[in-house]
Amino acid sequence: MILEAFLGLLTGTLLGLLGGGGSIIAVPILVYFLGMQAKSAIGISLIIVGLASILAALSHLARRQLIFRAALLFGLAGIPGSFVGAWVAGFLSDTVQLSLFALLMLFMGILMFRQRAEREVGKADSNSNRPSASLKRSNRIRALITSGVGAGFLTGLLGVGGGFIIVPALILVVGLPVKKAIGTSLVIIGINSLAGALAYATAYDSHLKLAGGILPYAAATIVSAPVAGYLAYYLEADKLKKAFAGFLLLLSIWMLAKQTSGI
Repeated sequence: MILEAFLGLLTGTLLGLLGGGGSIIAVPILVYFLGMQAKSAIGISLIIVGLASILAALSHLARRQLIFRAALLFGLAGIPGSFVGAWVAGFLSDTVQLSLFALLMLFMGILMFRQRAEREVGKADSNSNRPSASLKRSNRIRALITSGVGAGFLTGLLGVGGGFIIVPALILVVGLPVKKAIGTSLVIIGINSLAGALAYATAYDSHLKLAGGILPYAAATIVSAPVAGYLAYYLEADKLKKAFAGFLLLLSIWMLAKQTSGI
């Protein structure tokens, strides 16, 4: 129970601090520490992450670091993507699904480690947080919807929040400053995750078996996420992101080795 609560605390803290990036560790924890099957882990993680994201967004809302219009447009676009992703997941075995998850985690770790998003943030901030002048309003809306559908698809397929797509899109396409992008992304992740959870509940209800220890893990995640969202305004997250990126790289390699070796 203590281990499960600690892992939930870790997930919620990373979720609140990084605007969704931390949610990617929920599925590996449920599979490898709590012994759940892949589809059960994804379905349950979507419920936990969805609720935790909405609660974490409240701390950003209190500081007016959240843009509802962008969140609703992006999030609503992600709902059909979540259902399609969940449908496609039905054709994948657990091994294939977890291997794809590990590859995505590897990509995300490399992306975070190289800090491409941070460099683009600096460019956006130096331009008064305005979106690229080469993008017309109609093109920005189209790009936002496309990004939303893509993020929703990944949420339904693999159970990831898609923050690594959402935050850069909000910064580069909409022109939001980084803190508003993080706050807004939490609402989007909440919408996508709960839509994905509904898709899994209807398509794979027989798979959604609760594992022992899920309650302390879920409770710790949901409680710690909004607290971490509040603390995000007082902490320098760059070093945390770099350390987390290294952790993702190691975890993804371990997952790939485990899936390919059948250990």
